Amino acid sequence: MTGIDGKGLLVIISAPSGAGKDVVIDELVQKLDDAVVYVTATSRKPRPGEADGVRYYFYSPEKFRQEIEAGNFFEWSIVHGEFKGVRRDILGDTLSSHRIVIVKPDPQGMRKIKSQLPEALTIFIMPPSIEALQRRLEHRGTETPEQRAVRLRNAEIEMAAAPEYDYVVVNEDGKLDRTVDEIAKIIREETRKPRHYDL
Repeated sequence: MTGIDGKGLLVIISAPSGAGKDVVIDELVQKLDDAVVYVTATSRKPRPGEADGVRYYFYSPEKFRQEIEAGNFFEWSIVHGEFKGVRRDILGDTLSSHRIVIVKPDPQGMRKIKSQLPEALTIFIMPPSIEALQRRLEHRGTETPEQRAVRLRNAEIEMAAAPEYDYVVVNEDGKLDRTVDEIAKIIREETRKPRHYDL
């Protein structure tokens, strides 16, 4: 385990499914200087248009289990029936070569990372309401009604974890720019504080 001082600010951003996390994060990467999204490993199959190593590393469930057993995951969990996780080696490399590294776990993943890296910054993106979330998921049309129901149940559990985060930002319908500006301002202020991580 080695310590990393200084360069990267580790930013953990969580949100329930449909709260607009990926869109917000894409905008943040454009807006902030030297910000990257940590590429999470997942055992789910790629969706149309997704390439390995861009948003996710796609592993088979067997490979994922092997990597867990080898101790390569800093944190991993099973989300919506699929493995998802943060590799220790890749996170360390990314933090030492970029100013801002954004990781996007669920609250369970946030707790695991924060327990090991207490100096990470945590931000929760809150939808304006469960009804708004339901509308967004229906509009997105990427899940079956059963999958949507599971995601909504999970969303309520995830939203209950919001008070555990350093900051909570509500992503109002039609106010994406305001959400992005608010989070960018928080991150810029936090980059001024020195950080140390044991990886």
